[in-house]
Amino acid sequence: MVGVYTKINECYSEKMALRKSCVIVLVAIIVTMLSGGRPVAVADEPSLEPQVGVLKHGGYNRTYTYYIPSSYDDSQAIPLLFSFHGLGSNATAQIYLTKFTALAERERFIAVFPNSTVLEEEDNPCAANLPELHGSNIQWNVGGNWSLQYCAGVDDVGFIAELIALFKSEYNIDETRIYATGMSNGAMFAYYLALKLPGVFAGIAAVASPMTVNMFEEEVISPLTVIVMKGTGDPVIPYEGSGWISSVDDTINFWIEANQVSTEPVVDAWGPTVADSTRIVRYVYSEGVNEAEVILYKIEDGGHTWPGGPQYADTELIGRVSTHINASALIWKHLPPIQYYLTIHCAVGGLIIEPGKGAFTYDAGTVVDLVAMAGEGYQFVNWTGDVDTIASVNATSTTITMEGDYSIRANFKRVASPVDWALIGGIIAVVVMVGLGVLFVRKKGTA
Repeated sequence: MVGVYTKINECYSEKMALRKSCVIVLVAIIVTMLSGGRPVAVADEPSLEPQVGVLKHGGYNRTYTYYIPSSYDDSQAIPLLFSFHGLGSNATAQIYLTKFTALAERERFIAVFPNSTVLEEEDNPCAANLPELHGSNIQWNVGGNWSLQYCAGVDDVGFIAELIALFKSEYNIDETRIYATGMSNGAMFAYYLALKLPGVFAGIAAVASPMTVNMFEEEVISPLTVIVMKGTGDPVIPYEGSGWISSVDDTINFWIEANQVSTEPVVDAWGPTVADSTRIVRYVYSEGVNEAEVILYKIEDGGHTWPGGPQYADTELIGRVSTHINASALIWKHLPPIQYYLTIHCAVGGLIIEPGKGAFTYDAGTVVDLVAMAGEGYQFVNWTGDVDTIASVNATSTTITMEGDYSIRANFKRVASPVDWALIGGIIAVVVMVGLGVLFVRKKGTA
C-alpha cells in the first residue's frame, strides 16, 4: 500500500487542484486492486493469411493460393479442399466469395484456390464460341469449344492432378477426404474433375451451375457425394439450362442414377422472410453406393451468387444472394464422411474450456469432450438442450456423442463469496486519502 499512497501524493500540487490525469491513475489503481493485480490476457488470433504457389505445367506457369490452418502438424492427416473460381475471376475473388480460409482454420483442413489460365482470342478458333460475358478468356477447360482453353489444349485436369500430388508430398493429406468445389465455371470444372479423375475426390460441390452437355457422355466409375446449389432467378446461367449448359434437373438425375441413391429425397426448406425474398428447398438423396449422397439446394428467387456470401454485383446483373444459409459451412457439413454440428452456448458466469463456445462440426459417432469452468463467484449447474447423448448433464467435465445436430448450453449460478476485508480496507484507505487530499488543496487555495 505504500506505493499506492506515494502515487496519490504525487497527484497534488501546492497551487493546483487535482489533475485530470491523476484521476485516471487513481481509477487504474483501484481497478488493479479489484482484479487482484492480475493482468488481462488477450488471445492471439490467426491471421488467415494465405500463401501463393507456382507450378510449371503444360507450358504454363500455373498459380494457386492456399491456406494451411495454424493447428496443422504432420502427426495427423488433414483433408484437402479445392475451390475453383468462375469465368473471368481469380483465386483472390474466390477466397472473398467463400471465406473458406476462415472455415479451414476452424475445421482444420487445407484450402486451395487455383487460378485458371488467361488466354488471348487472337488466332484461337474457339474465340467465335465464347460466351458474351466480360472475362470470357479466363475459363477452366471443361471439354467444350466454348472456351479458348479447349482449343489451346490447356490441361487443367492434369494441373489439378499434379497439384494434388504436390500437396500429398509436402503435407500429411487424408486421401479419403479430398474435395472439389466451385462457383459457376468453377462448378462446371468440379463436375468435370469428378468424371476425369475417378476415385480421387470423396465429394464435390457445385454452386451456380449445372453440368455441361458434353459431360453426360462420361461414365461415372467411382460414385461420390455431389452437392448442387442453384438459384432459379439466375440471369447468367438459367436454372433450366441453355445451349451447351444442361438443366439442374438433368444434372441431379444423372448423379442419382450414377450413385444409385434413393429416388425419394428428404426435403427441408428455409425462408422467405421480410428481409430476404429467397426461399431455399433442400433435397437429400441418400443410401447410395459407397454411402454417396446427392444433395440439391434449390434457391427460389436466388441469383448467380454464393449463398451467405457477398452481393458482389447489382441484382440486375447477377440476381439476389440468399442469406438463409451459409453455403461454405453447409458444403463442408455434407461432404463425406457424414458430419454433424455441435453448437455450444454459455450462460453468464463461466467459460467453455473444451471445445469452446460456438459451432463445431464432427464426424458421426465422434465422442466430444465437454469441459466447463465456473468463474469467480459462480457455480456450474448443468448442461441443457440436446443432452440425450451427454454422459452426465450435471458434471463440469463430461462427453457428448455426435449422432445428430446438437445445440447445448452450460448453465451457472451466482454463489455467496467470502468478504475480502483486506481488499475493502485498502479501497477505503485510498478513498479517504483522496478525500483528504482534495480538502487540503481546497483549503490551501482559499488561504
